[in-house]
Amino acid sequence: MAITTESEEFEIIPVSPLRKLERKIEELEARLPLDNREIFKEIVSVIRLNQEIVNELVKSTNELKSELAKLPVKIDELVENLKQLIDFIKASAEEEAAGVTADAMHPVVEKLDRLIEQNKKMEELNESLLNVLDALEKRLRRPTLPQPSVQQPTLLKRTQTPTMSRRV
Repeated sequence: MAITTESEEFEIIPVSPLRKLERKIEELEARLPLDNREIFKEIVSVIRLNQEIVNELVKSTNELKSELAKLPVKIDELVENLKQLIDFIKASAEEEAAGVTADAMHPVVEKLDRLIEQNKKMEELNESLLNVLDALEKRLRRPTLPQPSVQQPTLLKRTQTPTMSRRV
């Protein structure tokens, strides 16, 4: 799930794999005069750490999606129970119409109607959240590892950051 501000985007993911990736990149930057084989091994290691982060993100997204998928069913059950409760209250009110006026029951019925409306809004929000999660999952399923080329790989400068952490 991504949270967007005016200048940056944030996601809810485990932090420890990101820290490992940052340390690995810093180690690479600190050891600039390495031979090609060591550089290639280090780059492969960084790519593997990156893939672990992506896998963890996909896993947490799937878990969140499965939990959110349960909400609409529970909200539907709640709405149905509230409808039954309102029907029961209305039936009781009709039986006791001689002792209770409609004005006395109006606040209760009004509050129950507001509860029903709030539950409907929550259901709509949950549906839209599920759609966003589906889109995010599709974006994460795209291939993320480029094929290694014959050219010598270049290292990230210390001021650059991986673009992966800001993508949603």
